[in-house]
Amino acid sequence: MKKRIFFFLFLSAAFVAPLVKAQTEAQRIDLCVKAAGDVRFLSDYPVQLSGSGSGEKAPVFRKAIALHKGNRYRLTLCTDEESAGEGVLQLFDENKLVGSSFNTKTGTDYQSFDFDCRKSVFYILFISFKEGKEGSAVAILSHVKTL
Repeated sequence: MKKRIFFFLFLSAAFVAPLVKAQTEAQRIDLCVKAAGDVRFLSDYPVQLSGSGSGEKAPVFRKAIALHKGNRYRLTLCTDEESAGEGVLQLFDENKLVGSSFNTKTGTDYQSFDFDCRKSVFYILFISFKEGKEGSAVAILSHVKTL
């Protein structure tokens, strides 16, 4: 009888765990969308990166995103509370950094930054975690207004 109860609990946990995680991710995305402010939601990018060992290159999430000339976009990064590392969101036009959630000169973190798009091209979105630590975060791309 004890074996049956244990087996039933094990199976229940196996089926419920993915549902709970998906719900948690959806809730995190919803909270980050709200943190972006009064803007029009376009896309979300949930990220889970493992940490890097000493001498290893830190893992980075990369995503090409199409942005269109004459629009102001807002990029918002919400690092999970349980995350070991603090997230950094960067936007590149080819090899040129055009926006970041972290100011390297002052050491200041920002949850969001706005980007006035001057040309319609694919930009590269980078998400990493400081010091190559393991981390989990959600990035949100929103449309603020047409310029």
